[in-house]
Amino acid sequence: MSNPLQYQIALTLLPQVGAITAKTLVSYCGSAEAVFRASRRELLKIPGIGPGIASGIATSAALAQAEQEMRFLEQYDVKTLFYTDENYPVRLRQNVDCPALLYFKGSSVDFLRARRIVAVVGTRQPTDYGRAACEELIEGLRAYDVVVVSGLAFGIDITAHRKSTAMGIPNIAVLGHGLSHVYPTQHRSIALKLAENGGLLSEYAHHTGPDREHFPMRNRIIAGLCDALLVVETASAGGSMITAELASQYGRDIFAVPGRMRDPKSAGCNLLIRTQRAKLLERADDLAAGLGWDEAGRQRTVQSQLFLDLSPAETELIDLIRQRPEIPIDELTHALQRAPGELAALLLGLEFKGVVRTLPGKRYVLV
Repeated sequence: MSNPLQYQIALTLLPQVGAITAKTLVSYCGSAEAVFRASRRELLKIPGIGPGIASGIATSAALAQAEQEMRFLEQYDVKTLFYTDENYPVRLRQNVDCPALLYFKGSSVDFLRARRIVAVVGTRQPTDYGRAACEELIEGLRAYDVVVVSGLAFGIDITAHRKSTAMGIPNIAVLGHGLSHVYPTQHRSIALKLAENGGLLSEYAHHTGPDREHFPMRNRIIAGLCDALLVVETASAGGSMITAELASQYGRDIFAVPGRMRDPKSAGCNLLIRTQRAKLLERADDLAAGLGWDEAGRQRTVQSQLFLDLSPAETELIDLIRQRPEIPIDELTHALQRAPGELAALLLGLEFKGVVRTLPGKRYVLV
C-alpha cells in the first residue's frame, strides 16, 4: 500500500523541481503520487515541464531517498505539512512561491496558524542599542498573545529568540538547512528550548546542510508566515532588507526601529521609514495600534458605530466580524450567503467609514 507522504517528500527531492514547479505538477496530475505514476508523454503536456524534468521523474531515486527521510521523521517526531494539508500555514500558502512541503519539530503545529504572528529580523552584528531595542519590543509584545518568528542567526535573530523564550512567548526558528543540523552550532541549546514552546521549521530534508544559497530562500518563509515584519537594526543592504522587500510583496505590514543619524547599522531601518515602506516602531504599542490589536481602542470604535448611518446589510456584517478577533473573507461569504461583488462593496464602504480594516490574506477586523 502506497504512502502519500513518501511521494510528497520525493516530489521535493527531484532535480530541477522547485516549489512552484512541484505545485504545478500536483495541480495538473491531482496528487504527488499521480506525478510519479504519470507517463513521460503526460508530463510533457504540463506547461513548464520539459524533457529534462519528465525524464528525471521517471528515473529519479527520489522515492528511495524519501523512505530514508520518513525513517528520520519517525525517529525524531518531526511533523510534515504539505501545501494542500489543512494545517499548512494559511498565511504562507497565499504566496505563489511557498514551499510545497515543510518539516516542523515542535510542541504543536498550531503555532504556525496562530492568531497573531510577528517576525523579527535584523543585523548579525547589532549594537547595544539594537539588542536593547529588540529585547524591549519582545517584552512589550508579551501582552498581545503573539508567536514570534525569526531565523536563529547571530545578532537580532538570536536576541529575539532568547528574549521570547525567557518571557514564555512561543517562538519559531525558520532554518536554512535540514533538521538534523543546528546552525550556528552555538545556538543548539536555544533550539532545543524552542522545540518545547514553539518549534523549528524547514523546507529542507534532514540531511541538507547550511549552504549559503538556502538562507535567502529561508527569508521568504519568515516574511510569508507573519502578519507583520519588525526590522530592528540593519544596514541599507543585506538579508533583512531582502526579507522586508519580500514582506512588502506579500502584503505584510512592515515596522522599523529608527536609528541614529549616519549610523550604517541603522541605515536600512531609517531608509524604510523615510521611503514610507515601513512604519516607525518605538514600542510594542505602536505595532498593536498599527495592526488593530488595541482592544480598548477597538471597543471605543465599536461604541462609536452606534452613531453611524449603517444599512441593515452593513449592520449584519459588523455583527458577524465582531464575533471573532479577525475573520477571512471566505468565511464571511459563506456565513452571509452574498455574492462576492456585493460583499466586497459592503466591506469597502465600511472601510471608508473607518469601521473595519483589512489584514493580509483578506482577513477583516473591527478598527
